[in-house]
Formats: sequence, structure tokens, C-alpha cells
Amino acid sequence: MAEDYVRPPILAIEPPSRRAAVWRFRAVMALIVVILAAGLVLAIRAITGGGEGGATVGGLAVPVARAATAATAATAASPAGR
Repeated sequence: MAEDYVRPPILAIEPPSRRAAVWRFRAVMALIVVILAAGLVLAIRAITGGGEGGATVGGLAVPVARAATAATAATAASPAGR
């Protein structure tokens, strides 16, 4: 009969709340989804060149139309451009 004996727990505590476990699971899953989405965005940006379809000026992404307009305005405003 020794194998039928079940030893009582060392500390008598209540089991954790099932509601808390459900919310903990939801929070962890949401965090995993956010991390995966961020990783996917970073991977896509790395594969496609990482821009927003524009030129980079000083490390900042600038749309091509604005970059061309700024270059044209700078050339027109310079004394050499007159």
C-alpha cells in the first residue's frame, strides 16, 4: 500500500487564480505578437532597403518630390545659380 500514499503539500496555500492565469496568458501572447510584428517590419525594411520610397538626406527619409524641390530651390537661391 506504499504506492497509494500521497504526501500532503509542505505549505498549505490556495492555488493561483484561474482568472489571473488567463490574463497572464493573454498578456504574454500579446507581447509575443507585438515582438513578431516588429521583427517582421524590421525584416521587410531590411529586405526592401528600409526607406519610405524616398531619398535619404542626412539620415532622414525624405520623399523624392520634396528632395528634388529642395535641391532646385537651393540651386536657384545660390549666387552661382543666377
